Amino acid sequence: MNKMETIYQQQANLYDELVTHEDYNNNLFKFLNDTIDFTNKTVCEFGVGTGRVSRIYINKVKNADLFDRSIHMLDKAKINLSNHLNKITLTELNNQNIDQIHKYYDISIEGWSFGHLISENGDKIDYWSNKIINELKKISKKIIIIESMGTNIDKPFPPNASLESFYKRLKGNGFKDYIISTDYKFENTEQAQYILGSFFGEKMKEEIRKNRLVTIKEFTGIWIL
Repeated sequence: MNKMETIYQQQANLYDELVTHEDYNNNLFKFLNDTIDFTNKTVCEFGVGTGRVSRIYINKVKNADLFDRSIHMLDKAKINLSNHLNKITLTELNNQNIDQIHKYYDISIEGWSFGHLISENGDKIDYWSNKIINELKKISKKIIIIESMGTNIDKPFPPNASLESFYKRLKGNGFKDYIISTDYKFENTEQAQYILGSFFGEKMKEEIRKNRLVTIKEFTGIWIL
């Protein structure tokens, strides 16, 4: 089990610390609520994690089916979304198995989740890109895909060649793309080193230490069909 997988399967609280410090200006919240009408809609969300994206829309929707491959993450999401248990279902599901869903929704959405599938299968980018897009079209009227455009960089850019290819495929299939800033802000440099270093490794940790960073730039891409 690699370091990132260990976090997803065993350290939901640490993951929640990461997303709590992300997007301190609430730009994603503002963008989605200004752009998408969630009112009384049915939603399915993939890679729900601890509910970081769910919390943006959950007050407005009719109901939401939330999926993640990690039961550990789903347990934390259930706690974070405890005020909305009457309108959500949480189900273990790997993103590879979207075709197992046979309901139809007003909106499908995911955040920083499909990117892992694409990056982990760099030799099958075309296959998984096509499967994700085609399966989402079968089960939802509107599709929203939220993925990274870089952390601790000055200008937005895909983190790796696999994601760059995936993003191009989305645009080629009619998705309209947007880029927003979702910067991290921590209480101090030590906290930033620990949390971001846990996810992004020693190089990130050293850059934060060397530059005494408390606010770390991040860019997020949003593709909508």
